[in-house]
Amino acid sequence: MIDNSIHTPKASQKLAEDSLWHSGEHGLLFDRLRQSLGLPALPPIASHILKMCRNEDTDLEKLAALMSQDPAIVARLLHIANSSYYGGTRHTVSNIVQAVTLLGINAVNSLALSFCFYRLCQDMNHPEHVGMDHSKFWRRSIIASIAGRTLGHWCKLPDPELVFIAALLQDIGLLALNEVAPEVARTLTMDAKNNHTQLHMLETQYFGCDHAKMGSWMAESWQLPQALQLAIDASHQPDNRPDCTEEQQAIMYCVALAGRLADLWCRTDTEEAVQEATLAAHEWLDLCPEDVLAIVTHIPEGLSEIAGFFQTHIGSAAEIERPLHIATTILASGLTQDTQSEQT
Repeated sequence: MIDNSIHTPKASQKLAEDSLWHSGEHGLLFDRLRQSLGLPALPPIASHILKMCRNEDTDLEKLAALMSQDPAIVARLLHIANSSYYGGTRHTVSNIVQAVTLLGINAVNSLALSFCFYRLCQDMNHPEHVGMDHSKFWRRSIIASIAGRTLGHWCKLPDPELVFIAALLQDIGLLALNEVAPEVARTLTMDAKNNHTQLHMLETQYFGCDHAKMGSWMAESWQLPQALQLAIDASHQPDNRPDCTEEQQAIMYCVALAGRLADLWCRTDTEEAVQEATLAAHEWLDLCPEDVLAIVTHIPEGLSEIAGFFQTHIGSAAEIERPLHIATTILASGLTQDTQSEQT
């Protein structure tokens, strides 16, 4: 079983004792958080994209015409269409119709929505709210999105692009908590020491809910697809839910595991992060260490393209290579030991 035990640092414990939010009524606490947050509205183009996602009759020409209304989205889709991560092309993709044709409806919708939410999140980045490090937030989100897409393909899900955007948005609730209580968010983040599991437990102890719960509410408020709402809500604890379809459950497991894999590049204790991700991969998706090794190896391949899409720096080549080397060494060592055990 995955270890979800928590050690509460003194600073967070003091916060919990003095908390204005703390009343023991988790529903009440959640309502107070929601009432304190001025949630920005979705941009019109995002709403139109969501409508197209629900319409099975959407064609490439209509989608291309919609994307053409936003030059920034067009520029980024052309960038991705000419990259190797989404298949690349022998000839330069020079217009949005070619990009939509090459990438396909699902990928274009996912990427365009992702960029809309990126801009929306940037609008929630207020200098006076110093509770969280936005560069670290986007580093984990982008790496998780790539891991999610990779897992979606690996598990042969019908729409890996849905896992991509769900993994990207799984921590969006952090922005909400930072908006409502930046000083508290900063204390909890410092006490968690880059350990995401520790952070969500400290949030639950203090607020009565964690950022996954807040993120799910944000997704519901924006009328995002139910699969996205469920995946964000379950991103920390994707336990088997009898009310979900098999496909929805698989998406939740992939999104949660994508976050664990992203932690290989976000936590200082990389070795422990590898062990936890490997255990989660086996428990949730029945993946063996050999599978995890193959998936982890694929993640850096898309980092430069997706980071460029969001115009975000996620680290130097050395900072990307070091965790990968540690993970490869640990996972390869485990495979060698398993092989030797089978031979004896």
